[in-house]
Amino acid sequence: MSEHQEINQRCPVRGCRTKRRHSDDSSVQASLRLISNPAELARWTKGCIVELINSCIDDLNKGRLFAYLTRWRAPEELYFRLLYIVFIASDAELPHICSGEMPNSLAHMWRQVNEVVLEGRGTLENVQLGLNGEEYTTMRSLNQNAHASFATMITCIALARTPGREAFVLKHIDHWKRLCDYLNYIEEMFAAGKTKPDVLVGVTNLHRPRQIEVTP
Repeated sequence: MSEHQEINQRCPVRGCRTKRRHSDDSSVQASLRLISNPAELARWTKGCIVELINSCIDDLNKGRLFAYLTRWRAPEELYFRLLYIVFIASDAELPHICSGEMPNSLAHMWRQVNEVVLEGRGTLENVQLGLNGEEYTTMRSLNQNAHASFATMITCIALARTPGREAFVLKHIDHWKRLCDYLNYIEEMFAAGKTKPDVLVGVTNLHRPRQIEVTP
């Protein structure tokens, strides 16, 4: 995005083309009320991810692998958007985020969350090699799956033919459950009256690699 691009007078976010102020929209107003209470926002986000987990488990138990794949991005997006909104976004930016108007990408928010909360250890945009030597990133896979692309269909076929896929799927679901544990921590800390800087320190610590103590 060019730094010289004219800023829309109705929104401070560069590239937004809204023709009216986001805050005039009743749904945006409702979203702003929700995010003004971080504990409540964390509780609802956690509940939504739990629903997705339960739905995916049901899909997997009934052999609906494609349905499972198309939900890959949703838990990640819910979690990282919450971290961005609560700990990084400016007050002026919040109406735009709540509006859903472009630009509003997960990738943009994740990169800043990766820098601030994950301390650069995030792997969603790390280039990896597929079985046939092709390059891909997890972020790209998340986006393809969310759009139910033909690439997702190919992944579904490959997953259906993969022995021991249950272990991979269970590990993936455990990852989503861990996000819920983090959200539970966020909810409890804000409900206890902790400040955003204090909660941010705690969340950052949760995401750090665990130190293994060696007994002499």
